[in-house]
Amino acid sequence: MTRVLSLLRSLRGDRAQALPVAIGALAVGAILITPMLTGAGTSSRYTRQVGARALERYSMDAGIEWSGWLLMANPLLTSDTSFTSTPLAPLPATVNGAPFPQTEIRYIVGAGAFERIAPAWQGGGDECYTVRASEAGTLSVRAEVDSGQMWMELLAGGAPCTRTVALPPLAGTSPYGADFALSAAGEYQVLIGTDTATTGTVEMSVPAATYEVRSVVGARSVVARLVAGYDGVRVASWQLK
Repeated sequence: MTRVLSLLRSLRGDRAQALPVAIGALAVGAILITPMLTGAGTSSRYTRQVGARALERYSMDAGIEWSGWLLMANPLLTSDTSFTSTPLAPLPATVNGAPFPQTEIRYIVGAGAFERIAPAWQGGGDECYTVRASEAGTLSVRAEVDSGQMWMELLAGGAPCTRTVALPPLAGTSPYGADFALSAAGEYQVLIGTDTATTGTVEMSVPAATYEVRSVVGARSVVARLVAGYDGVRVASWQLK
């Protein structure tokens, strides 16, 4: 009988020691799991928010890219100095599963931008190089030849490629350079004449039109400055607001 009572006391002692341990484990679990679940929920919401912001940014970028493609097709897209969507219409209906962002463009007067072109050398004698400028301004021409004198002259687009009889040769030696004032955007010809040259290169700096494009989604917007010429479109600045 004594042994039985001793055994029962021993078992009760073990349970008495295990109970606080179990309660402590549950308490620690509650302390750890609750913040973990709260953190997981917060992280999930943050991830969704970042993803939504990224899609908004991609959509606004698509609005800028749409404007760039239209400017590549027509660098003289608009002369309106106020933001307008008319030259960009019709805009695509959707992008990234959402309505296409509000996108507008305006022309920047007198920005002084230019594009560089390097037409292939056409050979000796008198040759004309067609130039299309999307802006009034200064056309700069630089040419390098292996020998001889050089003449340069600006002609209207479509005019006969004929050098003025009394036109004097350029001073100095190769490389030669000359600047021509363009009163308006349009097509021109640069006549380059040589006497003994057999090889050469030509580089030109051509006035280019500058535009600002604004694409808006909700309270955020992207404003980009694009320089558009007949040789391509480049991004001069890009700002997320």
